Amino acid sequence: MSRKNSGPPRHHQPPKGRHQPQPSRLRPQQVLDAIRQMPDGRGDVHELAKSLRLHRAGDRKALERTIAQMLDDGELSRHGRQLASTGRRRSWVGSLSLHPDGYGFVSVQGQDKDLFLPAGETAGLMHGDVVEVRVVNRRGRTAAELIRVVHEASDTLVGRLVIHEGIGMVEPRSRRMPQRILIKARDAAGAHDGDWVRVRVERGSVPLRGHVVGVLGDILEPAKLIDLVVAENGLPGDFPADVQQEAEGIDPEVVPGRFPHHADFTHLEFVTIDGEDARDFDDAVCVHPRGEGFEAWVAIADVAEYVRPGTALDRDAGERGNSFYFPDRVIPMLPERLSNGVCSLNPQVLRLAMVVRMRFDANGTRRAVQVHEAVIRSRARLTYRQVGAWLQDGDAGAVPDEAVRAMLRQAERLFGMLEKMRKKRGALDLDLPEVRAVLHDNTVSSLDVQERLVSHRLIEEMMLAANTAMAEYFEERQVPLLYRVHAPPKPESVQLLNDFLAPFGLALPNKPNRPLRPADVERILEQASDTPVAHVLHRLILRSMQQARYSPDNLGHFGLAYRSYCHFTSPIRRYADLTVHRRLKAMLRNESPDAALPASELAAIGETTSVQERKQTQSEWDTQAMLAALYHAKDVGSEFAAVISGMSKRRMFLELQPTLAEGSLSLDSLGSQYILDETGHRLVARRGGHAYHLGDRLRVRIESTDPVRGLINVTLEPESMPTRDKERETRDA
Repeated sequence: MSRKNSGPPRHHQPPKGRHQPQPSRLRPQQVLDAIRQMPDGRGDVHELAKSLRLHRAGDRKALERTIAQMLDDGELSRHGRQLASTGRRRSWVGSLSLHPDGYGFVSVQGQDKDLFLPAGETAGLMHGDVVEVRVVNRRGRTAAELIRVVHEASDTLVGRLVIHEGIGMVEPRSRRMPQRILIKARDAAGAHDGDWVRVRVERGSVPLRGHVVGVLGDILEPAKLIDLVVAENGLPGDFPADVQQEAEGIDPEVVPGRFPHHADFTHLEFVTIDGEDARDFDDAVCVHPRGEGFEAWVAIADVAEYVRPGTALDRDAGERGNSFYFPDRVIPMLPERLSNGVCSLNPQVLRLAMVVRMRFDANGTRRAVQVHEAVIRSRARLTYRQVGAWLQDGDAGAVPDEAVRAMLRQAERLFGMLEKMRKKRGALDLDLPEVRAVLHDNTVSSLDVQERLVSHRLIEEMMLAANTAMAEYFEERQVPLLYRVHAPPKPESVQLLNDFLAPFGLALPNKPNRPLRPADVERILEQASDTPVAHVLHRLILRSMQQARYSPDNLGHFGLAYRSYCHFTSPIRRYADLTVHRRLKAMLRNESPDAALPASELAAIGETTSVQERKQTQSEWDTQAMLAALYHAKDVGSEFAAVISGMSKRRMFLELQPTLAEGSLSLDSLGSQYILDETGHRLVARRGGHAYHLGDRLRVRIESTDPVRGLINVTLEPESMPTRDKERETRDA
């Protein structure tokens, strides 16, 4: 292990072993295990103390406290002086999210509230572990206590190697991994002091040890930063040889008569509408007038015809779960021969598709649905900008084909009806601009806020219509499928929103006899549109929402205000959609859907695809933050307008204008001591009563950037004070 320059490392406190008894705390599971080992499964306090090797007075008191709690919880019963297990242990299994300060939360499916796991319980655990916990009361506060690790998260992480006096320690990039990892010289794989490395951790070791499995080196350029995200999240690399071999063996030609189940729809003016840099085309649309209403066809790539159950292609696609998109690359779910070729609805070539045919009346209400396996030929590969130029600006040159232009006008009319129906049912419409990092010659040339055109919204509504039509198609036939579900916000999240809204005279329903509806949230957004916090409110509502996921149980989709919803329209890049296609094709051929894909497997597929989707989302967030910090590195010392977008007990978070990049500052830099008022979403000075609120507009100066960790550190300009308009000033009076 070589060494360049090194300063003194951070103080490192080795974590205590997960299973070491501690004088001040004894786990109920230890007591239960000891009782089970005793004759007749019973024992008194003295026998338990001896079995657990608790000899000091403090240890004995800890045991007595634990026993008293277990008796109250009904886990133990007393028979004279003897204690026995009742077998009533109530435990929960969920995914662990670690906080940088060492504590964590366990998210249990179906539970409204995450379980708090104190720092003393997380030693040896890693972010993403699936754990079993029990609920206990400590000093009047409900908390979780670790029973066991059900499934370990990836043991590979990314960090920076620091060498001091011949001792190597890796500081993890993720703040959710507070421990440093000891690296012995023989395990450094030639890495130097200061290098970023991939490390495989030896879980349970004290102190935590690991060995380098990849050297990333100096990574302050976009491609290497994205390499880091890929490595840290354990995203898949090249396709295995057997997968590639199967893909190469697929005949790309669609020969008439070779696919007897597929109808000929080549006469329809299908077009694809995607971004400029899209390479895989899942969907195509066509709309015709029909009486006073419309007939709409949504054609989706027939991936299920080529990717069959039990093949290497299917196995690998199921493990990947979805495609992963980055500014400089795509990690596809399927090999390029399929994703960009055989399955993709490329222009002017015959392609297999699953086509949903929907008839809408003059009000935009869907009256009929038919589903077909079909052969189509896309007339054109159009971009959102091209279609927007024609529909919004009347630029005929943007769409040269006259028949296609006419079809798009009909699609626009239908879209207008569908948008009215969306508002009528109360679906959420959060105004959250999308920012795209633009790369040029492996540098971040700009951070562009993406314009949302009518063409974007048109395609979105067409896909929503097809997805919900498919969910209802299955339900009408009482055939199980993998739903896309989105539960309402948890009651405590709604209460936090109401605390924020109260000064403005606004409130959301939050009572058992009056459940929250999407229309309630949309109404609040409209009422708050002219307040100073309108922009921040959209983000607060997004944060209050539960995460959408895949499940065979239909829980509805809160955000879209649909009773039934599934993902059907992107089988090239989402495995969940492929499961719907497989069972649908069997139904259309009068075969058993369970023969194509057993319903008993849907729950497991839903869990896997949901996990992979969360990994995709995290990868996108990490990449955006890193590239934003890299872009703003040139602006160190420069002043920016900013809006307070978040707060914690230690930091203030701000949205820089106009790039919308997130900067933050330590509360220690504010000069006075500020206390977080979580109810009022503000930071209040201990002396003088001055406060910073969400949505306040400030002037900040960029002090430093850390692209690897995705951080932009700022300070307030000396003259900068929150500027509020009259409504905020009135509220504070």
